[in-house]
Amino acid sequence: MLATHPIPLRRIGLATLAPLAGLLLMGMATPPGQADEPATGTERTEVPLMSDLENVEADLAYMQAQQIPMLMFFHATYCSYCRTVDDEFLQTMAADPDYKGRLIIRRVEIDSAEPEILWQGTSYTPVEFARFQGVQLVPEVIYFAPGGKQVVDELKGVTVPDFYPQYLDQRLRAAERCIEDPTLEVCTDGIDQPRRDLKAE
Repeated sequence: MLATHPIPLRRIGLATLAPLAGLLLMGMATPPGQADEPATGTERTEVPLMSDLENVEADLAYMQAQQIPMLMFFHATYCSYCRTVDDEFLQTMAADPDYKGRLIIRRVEIDSAEPEILWQGTSYTPVEFARFQGVQLVPEVIYFAPGGKQVVDELKGVTVPDFYPQYLDQRLRAAERCIEDPTLEVCTDGIDQPRRDLKAE
């Protein structure tokens, strides 16, 4: 354990303020307009594996560059099954290194007005976006290929929680195969209804 010695408060104050005084003076000398500019290199360039859906075009560009699918999760605050899917399955998936670089996960909370979702040049609320995608029941998970089309059948509700992680993983593996070969039967078989393509029409 480190020995501690009391230091007079006055010495601490002076020792702390001396370097800060120089910084304050430098800040005052900054030419107008430059102080508000962000420092170069501080912008976030990494795309998060899991986040709320906000900018469909930016996500599609990343998916196309990486050739990975998107798992889109439709949920609501009043839905206890949705919380189970999010907390126990999707959060676990996002934290698992085995899934890093294989997909991105985007959430759409249908009973929220935020965040606005930029899609095909227009901003939509989450409920408007869900309506365009034909979502009527939550939780619902849909996989999209880098080109913006839905691949593999959607996952609606939570019938057998013990098998839910396997259902997610099976669909991810199928979605990955569909990126390689979109003509496979699994890419379209069992889809409840065709979704609107994410890509601009």
